[in-house]
Amino acid sequence: MELMKLLRAAGVGALLSLTAIAPLAAYADNEPLKIGVPMPLTGPLAGGGRMILEGIKFAADEANKEGGVLGRKIELIIEDTKGEPNTAAGIAARMANQQKVYAFVGGYGSTPDFAMLQSVKRNQPIFIHVGSSSVKLEETFGPEPWYHHIYIVDYHRQKAVAAFLDSMNPKPKTVAIAYEDGLYGSDAVKFSDEYLKKAGFDIVMKEPYKTGSPDLSPVLNRVKSLDPDVFFFVGYSGDNIQIARQQQDLGITPKLTLIVSAGEKREDFGAFGKGIAVVGEWAPEQKTEGLDEFLARITPALPANTKVLPTVVMGYTGMQTLIEAVKRAGVVDREKVLAELDTGKFKTPFGEVEYGDGERGGKHQLLSEKNLVAWQYRDTGQQVVWPADKANGKLAYPVGK
Repeated sequence: MELMKLLRAAGVGALLSLTAIAPLAAYADNEPLKIGVPMPLTGPLAGGGRMILEGIKFAADEANKEGGVLGRKIELIIEDTKGEPNTAAGIAARMANQQKVYAFVGGYGSTPDFAMLQSVKRNQPIFIHVGSSSVKLEETFGPEPWYHHIYIVDYHRQKAVAAFLDSMNPKPKTVAIAYEDGLYGSDAVKFSDEYLKKAGFDIVMKEPYKTGSPDLSPVLNRVKSLDPDVFFFVGYSGDNIQIARQQQDLGITPKLTLIVSAGEKREDFGAFGKGIAVVGEWAPEQKTEGLDEFLARITPALPANTKVLPTVVMGYTGMQTLIEAVKRAGVVDREKVLAELDTGKFKTPFGEVEYGDGERGGKHQLLSEKNLVAWQYRDTGQQVVWPADKANGKLAYPVGK
């Protein structure tokens, strides 16, 4: 109810109520498959959105170079949601009802994506949702047969954070949490209460902030006064970079700063990033079968100076699984493609994965806490430090030792 109030206040309510059912597009032989790609390409979520788009484009380009899918070229219909609920809802409705896309691959940002999915749920499109993690998405759309989700859900991350901290030696005792005040951060702190406390950690601070805030010193000064073992910061890419720079500027040096991977790269932090630990879905240094070959293919295909980030891999995997499902079905028939998505196993840069049941109602969840890794920024570059079977380095804790 609170979410719907938020969306209606943003002017989304009228649009949601007017969305009509659109029939699936009929595809003549050899007609391109139109794939809707609604992504935030400007605004505060643009960093991650642009990286996801690079992965989607690479997977589509690879398929097209091999003749397409079942003889059909893939045509991407890309539009900028700006990370705004009303804009995202309008774009998705237009793609479904007017542009008659075959399927969707995209989305990044829990609040705008909730509005976007509400706007097309009556159409029941094939929707590969790449980037958002709010549990409200799983609870609301997860049971739908047409909805498939790549990214972890917030409780997966908190399970992984608890396991990561529990593996540390010495084991930390106190954790201070700062979180962005939207769906993304609010769910994160809710599940931190559940999983970190269950693992025996004392949460000494839970402080919200508004994403894109230029001044995070109130949060940091409270961290300084509490002196926790771990400062856990849940934010988007720009927020993560901002907190790293400001805590050094203010001379605030927690024993360990832990952030959530959100599309940024080591170079974005410069000297401010040394020692920061990151929990994310994937790292190029991790030990995964077939990963070196994938990196050799994708790296030269990306724009100059673009790193292969977890968000790139998420976008690639979303498009890859759709392409493979269509190929395995042998036809573009919606029900047969959905059946292949539901039952197939896919070899991806994350390893071999499948869409399975989530814990909060989702029926088609690809990643979980089992796929998450932790890495730590060094003077330059990074090393995967957890779990042991994927690690190529050891955690420095407390930072500086």
